[in-house]
Amino acid sequence: MLTAELMMLSHAMVVAFLARMQDPAPILAAFSIAFYLHALVGSPVWACQIVALSFIRDRASLRTLLMFSFQAAGCVAWIWILIGATPAGDWFFITLFGASEAVARTAKYCTLLAFLMVPCVLVRSLAYGLMMVGRRTILVTYGSIVRVVVLFVLLVTLTQQYEGAVVGITALLGCIVVETLYAVATARRFYLALPMQIGEPPTYRQLWKYSWPIMLMQIAESGVSFCVNFFLGRFVRPELALAAFGVLDSIVRVLLSPLRNIILTIQTLMHARTDVRVLMRFSVQVGLLLSAVMLLFCVPAIRDWLLFSVMGLPAYIASPVASALQVSFALALCMSAACVARGLLIASHNTLAIAFSSGARVVAVFGVGILGVSIGATNGALLGLIALTAAFATEAVILTSYLIRLERRGQGLFRNS
Repeated sequence: MLTAELMMLSHAMVVAFLARMQDPAPILAAFSIAFYLHALVGSPVWACQIVALSFIRDRASLRTLLMFSFQAAGCVAWIWILIGATPAGDWFFITLFGASEAVARTAKYCTLLAFLMVPCVLVRSLAYGLMMVGRRTILVTYGSIVRVVVLFVLLVTLTQQYEGAVVGITALLGCIVVETLYAVATARRFYLALPMQIGEPPTYRQLWKYSWPIMLMQIAESGVSFCVNFFLGRFVRPELALAAFGVLDSIVRVLLSPLRNIILTIQTLMHARTDVRVLMRFSVQVGLLLSAVMLLFCVPAIRDWLLFSVMGLPAYIASPVASALQVSFALALCMSAACVARGLLIASHNTLAIAFSSGARVVAVFGVGILGVSIGATNGALLGLIALTAAFATEAVILTSYLIRLERRGQGLFRNS
């Protein structure tokens, strides 16, 4: 969970440094739309770590997983290049997101730079998967600490000489390269401890059959924020709306990141029916704790300290973010319920329902977005928070209902254990 916090802290750190530049709204807007595009397009790649945890058995399976990861990346690499290096990117950012020509140009540069992260992320994910399977998760935490420290040094150095969203992407790229080198060096002993081969390694057909619902889940995860940005581009002041939501999202990503890690925790530790009860209690405790943390933002002094002292926001960006933070506890509750159900289904290889719920999440966001634009909403951060909450609530209802149906049919998780 600490690792998840540190990984999400990277995004918030970049936002805090960019917010202190002159005229931060267009800078934050350019970084935000490029970052969410990168997250959406790379969703199949990010899913590879979840897939790896279920299939790492020996060196042969690890090599197969590495090739599978590059297959997944190759399927979407053309999108980065098309948007970042051709006029299609100008149309994409200006028409769909309402960005100015200057913001669109910067977003294209950021998109190309972000593409360079993909090979590093692939290798890093498998290296961390080895450590998780070996139950040495503290080593993953050390890697995240390395990442945050390197990112801070790069941001301090670069922002003294340069301005713009490209600074944030460049710093992210640099810290991920260093973190990947650490991950490879640390995971080497875990790789050498693996047997050469235990049975037949998984086939690519098996991997794709297992992983496509998880990839859809990751696409929906990133697509939710991406769709929010699409509707914010229809606001009267799109750059302000995009900047405000980008700041809000960076804050909730940091504070609620342990909830996303519940999926990996359940996947790693659930082996029998008795484990389900323990993991459910644990997940409820985490969800309630983080909901209580989000409730603290109803206190003006705490809210102002975060937005002005920590994030360094000007008042015109901090105001809409402050309104959204006051109801962010609802997002924590819905997100915790969705992540628990998702983790239980992935761990038991019941991933088909996740594919359906992923589509439903995007539909929920579209519903909120259409409603917000139609009534003339002006607070991009608040609309984004409502959309995120609706998405997780929809997923939680669908997946929990599916789990209950399995139980009633006598097909519950590890029924015969």
